[in-house]
Amino acid sequence: MLVLADAHRPGLLRKAREAGAPGYVGKEGAPGCLVEGIRRVAEGERFVDASLGSGFLEAAEMPLTRRELSVLSLAAGGASVAEIAGSLHLSHGTVRNYMAAITRKTGARNRVDAIRISQGRGWV
Repeated sequence: MLVLADAHRPGLLRKAREAGAPGYVGKEGAPGCLVEGIRRVAEGERFVDASLGSGFLEAAEMPLTRRELSVLSLAAGGASVAEIAGSLHLSHGTVRNYMAAITRKTGARNRVDAIRISQGRGWV
């Protein structure tokens, strides 16, 4: 699998890496880079386009845990605290605690701002 990615969407790079993708090519890269990536991955090697370096660094710096991302994802879809709690089998207080941690870790002012920041960075 060769992932065509954008360095400005580090969350998507992280998800692809976690899924085990062996190759990554930047969307804005040269066609020759895409061809090289295809060849290297087909030969069983790993390939990372140099233009994606900053995106991978940002992906590594993502402060949210998997559970926090699950909570934030549901919140971004418009789910209430009660709906999130029911979906993830958590108490309402635990969901509120996760949302407080997400808000703090993203440097947001509130829940809506945390969603906006996370979507802008490609985490959700």
